[in-house]
Amino acid sequence: MKIVEKENIEIEKLIAIQCDKCKVRYNDVMETQEFLFINFVGGYNSIFGDGDKIEGDICQHCFKEVLGEYLTVTSDD
Repeated sequence: MKIVEKENIEIEKLIAIQCDKCKVRYNDVMETQEFLFINFVGGYNSIFGDGDKIEGDICQHCFKEVLGEYLTVTSDD
């Protein structure tokens, strides 16, 4: 005999990511895959604060705009 118990489960589903710089909301999978997710804790003598948590979600367009000239981009060809 099977004994069954019903259970309600809530599931969180990501529907979009908003860039913390330009505030554009992206729900296209191809765009969201290219986001830069920053998440770290400031160390001793950090300019952000010792032990403070630093987070940011930056779209590829803003990332290139802000840091593009400092990056080295190579192709797999």
